[in-house]
Order: sequence, then C-alpha cells, then structure tokens
Amino acid sequence: MLAVFISLAVIGCGHFAPEGVNDKLYAKTNIVNLMVWGLWWPSMVWLAVLFGRVWCMVCPLELVANGTERVARRLGVKQLVLGKWLRSGALIVGIYALIQLLVAGAHLHRVPAYTSLFLWGLLGTAGLVGFFIKDRAFCRGFCPVGLLLSTYGRGGMLAVRAGSGRICNTCTGKDCIMACNRTKLSGRSCPSLLNPPKLNSNRDCLVCGQCIKACKPDNMQLILRRPFHPSDVREPAASWPVTIFVIIVSGFVTGELCSEWKTAQSVFLWLPDHFTEYFSLSSVGGWIEGVWMIGIYPLLLWFVLGILAAFNSDNAFVVIRSWRFLALPLAVIVSSGHMAKGLAKFTSWIGFFPHALKDPMGIMTASGISSKAIQQPVPLLSISVVSLIGMALVITGIYFSIREARLANPETYHQRLAPKLVLVVLFAFIIFGWGYIK
Repeated sequence: MLAVFISLAVIGCGHFAPEGVNDKLYAKTNIVNLMVWGLWWPSMVWLAVLFGRVWCMVCPLELVANGTERVARRLGVKQLVLGKWLRSGALIVGIYALIQLLVAGAHLHRVPAYTSLFLWGLLGTAGLVGFFIKDRAFCRGFCPVGLLLSTYGRGGMLAVRAGSGRICNTCTGKDCIMACNRTKLSGRSCPSLLNPPKLNSNRDCLVCGQCIKACKPDNMQLILRRPFHPSDVREPAASWPVTIFVIIVSGFVTGELCSEWKTAQSVFLWLPDHFTEYFSLSSVGGWIEGVWMIGIYPLLLWFVLGILAAFNSDNAFVVIRSWRFLALPLAVIVSSGHMAKGLAKFTSWIGFFPHALKDPMGIMTASGISSKAIQQPVPLLSISVVSLIGMALVITGIYFSIREARLANPETYHQRLAPKLVLVVLFAFIIFGWGYIK
C-alpha cells in the first residue's frame, strides 16, 4: 500500500486538467484522482461501517510513522507523549474540516497536482509526528480520517477480542500489555496503548493484530460477528470533538447527497449562491459553498434537531447540550447516507478504470470523451437501482440508530426519536429523488 501511495503521489505531480476539458471529467480519467477520490474514499466509508477500522490494517501512513519513530529511538531523540487534547481528536476535527474546505474551494478532489501535494503532505506529517511523538501518535491524534473511522466503525463486524476472560486473568506474562514489548518488530504489546483483554469497543483498536501475535496463551482473536454487537460498551454522550465531527460530516453528507439530484442541489445551495451573486464573489464561490456545507448549514440543522431533542426548550444551553446525546445515534444515519453517496460515486467512476490503466494521465481519454471520439463509460448500476439501495441503507440506519440510543440511554432514548426521524426522512427523500423525481 505504501508503494501504491507513493506511486500515485509521483504520478499526480504537476498535472492539471488540459485546456478545454472539464475538471470533473478529468478527475475521472486521471488515475490519481480516480483511485483516491472515486474508488478509495467511497470504499473506505463502506469498509469502516461494515468492518470497523479495517483500513488501518493496511494504512501505509502507520508504517511510515512507525518507521520514523524507530529511527528517532535509535538516534536517542527524546520523544514527546501525545497530550490529552490531541488524543481527544480535537485537531482531527480541524484537519477534516480543512480538507472539505479545500475540496469545495480549491477542487482538491479534481486536480491531480493538488491531490499529489495532499498525499505528500500526509506522508510528511506521518513521518514528522512519528519522529517527535511516540506511541502511534499520528494515528491517535493527527490522522485526517481517524474520527471518521472510529465513529463510523463502532458497529463494525470485525473485532479483536479476548476469547476467554478466565485465561486472561490467569495469564502471568501479559505480553499484550507490557510496555517492554512495545518496540518489538512483531508481536508487540498494543501500540495504541489499549488493554486488549478488556477491549469492548471498536472505537480505538486499529486491528493491527499485534496483540494476537503477542498472546502466548493464544487467547486474543480476530472475530467476525453481527453488526453493532450488544456486548460492546455504549457511551451515553459523545465527546465534544466527536460531536462536532458528526455535525460537520452531517452537513457534508447532505451536500453530497444533493449533488446527485440537480433540483435538490439548487435548493441546498440557494442561499450561498445568491450570497455569492449579490456580493459579486464568484471568484471565491466554492469557498463560500464549503463554509455553508460544513459550517452554517449543519449548525442550523442541528439547532432544529436539538430543539426537538430538548422538548421544545427555548434554552440554547439545553439545546446545545443535547447534541452530545444525539451525536452517536445520528452518526449511524449519517454513515448510512454516506454509504449511499459512496455507492453512487463508485458505480459511476469505476467504468473509467480500464481507460485509466491504458492512459494513466487521462489526457487523451478526457479529450476523446469531450470531443465524442470516445464513448463515456456508463455507470455500473443505474441511478434508479442505486436510489433503491440507498433508501434501504438509511432505513436500516434508523433501526440501528434507535437501537444504539436505547442501549446507551435506556431510560431516555424514546425522548429523542424525533431528530432521528427528521434526519432519516430528509436523507431518504433526497435519495429517492435521485432516480424517481425529475
């Protein structure tokens, strides 16, 4: 994966859309943007929801950070400990928001040169953080998708768990926990500083398998189980970084869902578009749309959801406080909408992959499609079929959302049903419009 990562970063260097070619079309024909934004990103969302942090098993950035951390130790560098503020994910929220602003304002996802800089930036950041901060600091406090993976992946079907509590209690070596094993090449104690025998959540485990290799009684296991397993711990209220992340991503997902239906998109962007036109700010229109999508709109949406959850209270503090109780159950619905958008994108982009293998730069392919010399690939699935699957996803999402709320707050979960219903109806209506409303 590191070789693929570096290859894409090299291939994309200095490449922009050729003159006369739409940058959205060029993003589909250039192998860098196709692989990163059209195939990998949607696949990562699906994998996170279904199997937890399975991407972390093969993420090359962890390898880079681990390598520089080992180099620093060999050189005698006094490495820092990741602080509580960084461990909370507060910085990750800012990084994720910045990436979405760059997508909207600078078209990061459509310009191979920008995507290349993004990939090099991730590699450099992982290397620097690993060199100066110990114990998998990049994954725990700097990874741009860290909160997405941990929040979406809570109900994942793949998990590392102890097979028998009795065996762990009688184990004398504790090899999966001992700090002296943390620097071994293989069979390390948990590099994320977790307690493997007591794992009861998919939130922080990167599924690296080191505790399984280290366990002498062979009691740690990688298991496949049903989604949102009832034995996992539920937090009654999300932390503020997680809450803010879910708020931001709910706005992003709404905008992405609307982008598949022109009518919905025009309604969603009506206010920022009119603002841009009235003040003659077309040169920064994308940035304004980005601020609307991940800032203004989600705050308005969540203020309404918060009022519904707070029983029509006019106390702003009570409304805002209710967001923490809503965040994790609503994240299930948001992730189901994100999966629907990911499916729509993947099925419409995958047809360009054979062309990208023959023409990695995508210039000839994009020019040929623009001039009608090459027929544009048809989507793998029709939008009507994708719409049906998407609606099934969000309906499944509302079931698990209510179930998660009940398990986390059994006495009060029924009092917060309205926000969940509002969000799922909004998403389902937009997705229905993809294939069945002109």
